[in-house]
Amino acid sequence: MTVQAQPSSKMPRFDPVVIAGLVPFLAVLAAWALAPTLSDIPAYKLPPPEKVWSAFTDMTLDGSLPSEIWASLRRLAAGYVLGNLTAIPLGLAIALNRAVAETMTPVLSFFQSIAGIAWVPLAIIWFGVGQGSVLFVIANTIFFSSIYSTVIGVQLIPRVLYRAALCHGASRLDVVTSVVISGALVQILVGLRTSMAYGWRALVAAEMIAGTNGIGYMTLEAVQWYQTEIVILGMILIGILWLALDFLIFRPIEHVTVRRWGLLA
Repeated sequence: MTVQAQPSSKMPRFDPVVIAGLVPFLAVLAAWALAPTLSDIPAYKLPPPEKVWSAFTDMTLDGSLPSEIWASLRRLAAGYVLGNLTAIPLGLAIALNRAVAETMTPVLSFFQSIAGIAWVPLAIIWFGVGQGSVLFVIANTIFFSSIYSTVIGVQLIPRVLYRAALCHGASRLDVVTSVVISGALVQILVGLRTSMAYGWRALVAAEMIAGTNGIGYMTLEAVQWYQTEIVILGMILIGILWLALDFLIFRPIEHVTVRRWGLLA
């Protein structure tokens, strides 16, 4: 007597949100592929997807593309750490004094609103063309985004929580660790995520103007030789790398903190 294997009842499940998110990308890719046949756009203005893919494979095999990506990611990491290591402690210190916080908030809002690319000319004057200017622009952009979010996060903490902690005999250090940092943590995490996005855009802009390598530099240099496929490849990589950074770093942090605590609906 032979026993037939029963088909597994566990079928692969696909997240409908992920599938729905892929639909617009597929639509754009289809429109891009059909554009040459539906219009008279010359190839040097809008190369077909296969030409961009060929540029990607060639630059990957010769090592130039991984080198440019690594240069950009290395600068972003350095600027991100430098900007946040100074912004978050300073933001907490400012926010602990209500009068100082109210005085500094408009100034911080002013500097946060200045786009990173606006700092590039001044950075070139101060540091010259190259690594120093790009790193300054990234760290500066991240600093003002994070410090503003940190100050706002502390200001949003209800005053009753301070009084409750003090009534239970909490010291000033206890108030800072148990009330201030905990109460502002959600907004600080938002600032970390937002500052990364701002820093990424500032990085690309700074590399285009003041850089000597990196994705931004690669993209702008290709314009001089009408290598539109490399320009489009650079644009695609900028978007894909940001999605990867957000998915691999900030989504897990959000899941183990604010979502698990029930602070984010």
